[in-house]
Amino acid sequence: MDAPASGVLRWRKPVYIVLAILALAMFILSLVQVWVLLTVPDPDAFGSIQATNAGLPSEDKRGAFLSLNPAHSSTYAGDLVQLLATTEAGVIDATQGAHLKAKDLKEILVQSANVSMETKDYRITVIGDPADYPMSYTREPGGKVLRIRPQNGAWKPGAYLVDIPSEGMFGGRDYFQFYIDPDTKAP
Repeated sequence: MDAPASGVLRWRKPVYIVLAILALAMFILSLVQVWVLLTVPDPDAFGSIQATNAGLPSEDKRGAFLSLNPAHSSTYAGDLVQLLATTEAGVIDATQGAHLKAKDLKEILVQSANVSMETKDYRITVIGDPADYPMSYTREPGGKVLRIRPQNGAWKPGAYLVDIPSEGMFGGRDYFQFYIDPDTKAP
């Protein structure tokens, strides 16, 4: 009966060594994580992409996009700016968000698996501006794309929040943010 006890003792030491190595690796990786969080700048909350021939994002891309005018600023290489979706409103600060001039922005495109027939589900607001800013909504045939523009045709400067229904199984809202910078003309 002494043999099984010695077999257990024989495996105990290597198991402890492996566990110690894993614990040390976890500790080192947590230090690396803290170092990365404190030293790496925050990533941009947007990406420049090319539009298809129809002027839309590819079919696999969902969310809110900024459609740019043909003669837009060279800051954005593509025809569209894809905005980062967040589950909380107002978390994109001015250093992370997309900045455009009013003359560069043509419209906001929302591409989804199924765009709601209710335009009240899609809200565009200027953060910190209590004034109503009416938008015109155009739902494209096929029900996957919604085009949004100001009713008066002019984008006013400010921080914009795009609030749309999320596509998930449990509903909810997705938020996108971008900035229209004031036009500054040199005297």
